[in-house]
Amino acid sequence: MKLNGPIRTLYGFALSLCTLLLAPQFAFAQATSLPALPEPLAAEFGAIGRVGQQWFPSQGCSGTLIAPDLVVTAAHCVAKDGRSTNIFAVGWREGRAITSRRFKQEIRHPDYAPDGKHNPQNDVALIVLNAPITQIAPIPLGQHQGGELADSSVALLGYHFQSPDQLAGSLLCPTRNLADGLVHVACPVVNGNSGGPILAANDQGAWEVVGVVSSSIGRGAIAVHASEWLRNQVNAHLNR
Repeated sequence: MKLNGPIRTLYGFALSLCTLLLAPQFAFAQATSLPALPEPLAAEFGAIGRVGQQWFPSQGCSGTLIAPDLVVTAAHCVAKDGRSTNIFAVGWREGRAITSRRFKQEIRHPDYAPDGKHNPQNDVALIVLNAPITQIAPIPLGQHQGGELADSSVALLGYHFQSPDQLAGSLLCPTRNLADGLVHVACPVVNGNSGGPILAANDQGAWEVVGVVSSSIGRGAIAVHASEWLRNQVNAHLNR
């Protein structure tokens, strides 16, 4: 199932104060979550996987394969020193993955949490895997500018604690700009959605990653735009 471009819509809502981060160690005041996708539809988004410890004794985060050995996720989902024993698992169903890879390097945005506090505008990171994933086609990084995501409809997908063994999400989430580099996505997020992709269809109807889930706000999500920093990091890696 593909959309022939983002479905434009006007959506009015009141924004509440940013609540809790989506990192695995935090609890959430609300239990509303996005439903699991039917298997044929979930299979179209095989590049979206789980980020965390092997066999996932705790929920972990979500992430997206954007090149055979590159994954984009949230900065708060990766190690501060750029090294961990975490894995990225794609096609996760009922405790099994199509394949998984360990992390070779974790690159957080340099301006993320410089004072030790969560900064959603820079809550994005790039993971370099220890070996390419060839069984799954990546979902590439899009070229949307931040303002283009306002008053449109995007997809928000990921793995969360209420449906840990199935990819969950919605393809029709209304958006509105919050601040420079941030967008409000009017679909609920819970523990595990951190680092999951915001997707939009390009002019050819193919999905692209245009943002990353950072935290919750009211009954929706705060997402970080796919920034120039992220594109530069990806290009530098691919051009080595």
